[in-house]
Amino acid sequence: MRCGFGCLEPKAAKFFHSYGLLVSQYPFIFLISPILVTCFLATGLIGLEPLSDALYLYTPTDAPSKTERRIIHDAWPLVDGTFVAGRAVTQSREVQVAVVARNDGNILEKVFSDELKTMEAFIRNNITVEFSNRTWSFPDLCLAGPDGRCANNDHIQLVSRLYHHGINITYPTVRLADKSAYIASALGGVKLAKGENNENIIVEASAWLLIYQLKFYPNEMSYISGLWEKEFKNQMDSYKKRSKYITITYFHSQTLSDELKRNAERLAPKFIGAFVILVCFSVLCSIVTIKGSGYIDWVVTKPILSVLGVSNAGMGIASAMGMLTYMGIQYNDIIAVMPFLVVAVGTDNMFLMVASLKRTDRNLKYDQRIAECMADAAVSILITALTDALSFGVGTITTIPAVQIFCIYTMCALLLTFAYQLTFFCAVLVYYTRIEEQGLHSIWLRPAVTYSSTSPLNVKFFWLGSQPPKALPSCGTFNSSTSSTSSIMTSSKHLHHCTATSFFRNWYAPVLMQPWIRAIAGLWYLIYLALSIYGCSHLKEGLEPANLLVDDSYATPHYRVLERHYWHYGASLQIVVNNAPDLRNPVERINMDKMASTFANSKVSIGDEGVQFWLREMQVSEDVHKITYDDERFYDQAAKYIYSDMSQPWVVDVVWGRNNQSEHVIKSYRFMIGMRDISTTTKQTEATNTFREIASRFERYNVTTYMPLWLFTDQYALVVPNTMQDIVVAVACMLVISALLIPQPVCSFWVAVTIGSIDLGVLGFMTLWGVNLDAISMITIIMSVGFSVDYSAHITYAYVISKETTTTARVCDALGDLGWPVAQGAMSTILAVSVLSDVPAYMIVTFFKTVFLAISIGFLHGLVFLPLMLSVFVGCCSSKKVEVEPIKEPRFMLTY
Repeated sequence: MRCGFGCLEPKAAKFFHSYGLLVSQYPFIFLISPILVTCFLATGLIGLEPLSDALYLYTPTDAPSKTERRIIHDAWPLVDGTFVAGRAVTQSREVQVAVVARNDGNILEKVFSDELKTMEAFIRNNITVEFSNRTWSFPDLCLAGPDGRCANNDHIQLVSRLYHHGINITYPTVRLADKSAYIASALGGVKLAKGENNENIIVEASAWLLIYQLKFYPNEMSYISGLWEKEFKNQMDSYKKRSKYITITYFHSQTLSDELKRNAERLAPKFIGAFVILVCFSVLCSIVTIKGSGYIDWVVTKPILSVLGVSNAGMGIASAMGMLTYMGIQYNDIIAVMPFLVVAVGTDNMFLMVASLKRTDRNLKYDQRIAECMADAAVSILITALTDALSFGVGTITTIPAVQIFCIYTMCALLLTFAYQLTFFCAVLVYYTRIEEQGLHSIWLRPAVTYSSTSPLNVKFFWLGSQPPKALPSCGTFNSSTSSTSSIMTSSKHLHHCTATSFFRNWYAPVLMQPWIRAIAGLWYLIYLALSIYGCSHLKEGLEPANLLVDDSYATPHYRVLERHYWHYGASLQIVVNNAPDLRNPVERINMDKMASTFANSKVSIGDEGVQFWLREMQVSEDVHKITYDDERFYDQAAKYIYSDMSQPWVVDVVWGRNNQSEHVIKSYRFMIGMRDISTTTKQTEATNTFREIASRFERYNVTTYMPLWLFTDQYALVVPNTMQDIVVAVACMLVISALLIPQPVCSFWVAVTIGSIDLGVLGFMTLWGVNLDAISMITIIMSVGFSVDYSAHITYAYVISKETTTTARVCDALGDLGWPVAQGAMSTILAVSVLSDVPAYMIVTFFKTVFLAISIGFLHGLVFLPLMLSVFVGCCSSKKVEVEPIKEPRFMLTY
């Protein structure tokens, strides 16, 4: 069977006409079944356990950094007796504390170092938790280093004493005889001077960074460590207020998870507010006045129907969340914004179904009215549900888990909401159409009073209702032409166009088609495109860790301290040589030294002085102690040097094994270098790419580079191709749907143009509004593809099937039918998300901004740009559909 352009619409309309008759015959079954299904599925919410691992949720599953981290973790697992500050690649049960001197003071001066020492003692000894009848403090929970002791911060007091006694302190590496310590990742905000040998000498500094690593295995110990982290936060909230000379910021391994939960908790009352706003808006939109008076027609006005229409979306949301929980698809806290979107979409579809019912002839029996309503509206909301659900379905192919999970939940919620609209809400419509047919008050279910100027005031306000005309015999078969024509011929006796519809048909559209208005609109479209392209050219990618926090989070200042004092200079990068050469060969040792220099002298490194490499330190020891190493006995001598001082960091930098000759050799090792200028997402991405490119030059040695920020820089790099991939696939799917619905092939091109124009505007203007392209905005961009179809395909269809012979008349016809539904849909969606605009959290405000842009720009295209494009480039083309379709009103009404 061939299916040409627009082939599905008549078949779908006929199916839904028959379906409407079926629901009218058995409304109770269609009413109670969704309620029972919802009650069952909603029980799944009892077992709802949010997944709050931010690194998993907001970084791509195929990120190279995850492989790099696993390589290091497998070679150097973080177990008791192996912890060295700066070498850990996971942040399990880790506490960071940054201490900054107040009033731009020098943190090395005694007054600051003394207060810091007091704080250190407080953290180690005074912060305790009770568990299993025992008191646990930091020494009981700390992860020991290679020397068997808790890692301490003695270097802070040592450096401060050296400074106090006027001894020059080199930077970034402090050297005392043959001993050295890299301090650039701990001492921040440093000002330098040049020494006698052109060395960097510390003049003053602003901040110290302290690390407290707790045990995270077995599970019971991890639980106790988690309790200690919570107690640490509570105690430090009070302690920092008592500090006189230093500012204290802190962060622990549960901070991001806790802050994501705070985001979700703040949304619960906001959703109640959005629900109430949409109910009020829906009730206001449902009001119909008696013709010739300003009093409410309580037979046609159905406020309870509006409340149930909004509640229908709530049923879909609860069912989807419960069902997916039963299926084992984990919930995460960003899904808390999903109900705002789904309830807005559900409300828009409810508007459409009610509007379609009002367009039917009250002269018909209730079952025929429902059948015609479903034939008119159900196809439209089917298209809306399919395009929106499909756009989110396409979003599930992304590699960012938070986006995947959000799209799955939203897609299921939209589909279930649509299913409930066809069952539950349709059955409610049946009952209320019966009530209207009997002339009963829609609230009190008692006969309404016919309007009379002499009626008492309370009757005029609360009891008036139009009397339904005498019903015609019910028709058992469906003929779209005759029934629809009959409806149009007789409906004018009983209904009149609302003021808003008349405004769009008789005022707005004719003014829009004036030549000078068209010229201005064309100019504005060019300006719109220019601003959009300008915004896209300045697009910023990536979700920074600090943006996962609420604005008033205690951890936000900590990230700002890291950004200001540590990411400009000194942050450490791990470089792993997985396939170490035979280091007994002096040529290979020279090659290794050259490789370290290559990394150290890149444009994002701080130079050779930032290299922390045990092989180089051996050379220093040779020079100081006049030792000459025997090449054949190199590994024995290396082991003797490396393990001669268990407090040195490179004790855990070497992996030993046996070669093919069963000789004890170094199989792999790592060294560290210092970096500079990684304080912005752009520079972090540049650093990541630079070091990976250098590593690729030494393919024979299988070199891996890693630092924790790489997890987020991979997100910056992948979010653009992920977004483009989703947009392209979604647009292709939308065009297929449009081609099946619009009976004019050339119009599919203008649907594509509109979709592209809207998405271009969303991307460009969100950048100008200070929004990055990240996991959050990516969700809304995916959603905007579905919205674009609603604003383009339905309006284009309405224009094409119009029987008017001039472009102006066609635009008036299309906007007369669609202008008010467009406005209703846009207003309801913006109202639903407007309650999020003042939430003090980047993620939530980003969602509001991008949804607002998608709706506003789509609304602008639907009411201004697209009608003008069609009138200029499509003209008065017609289709065979026009010849047989007597209905001016299109079956597909825009719902957003």
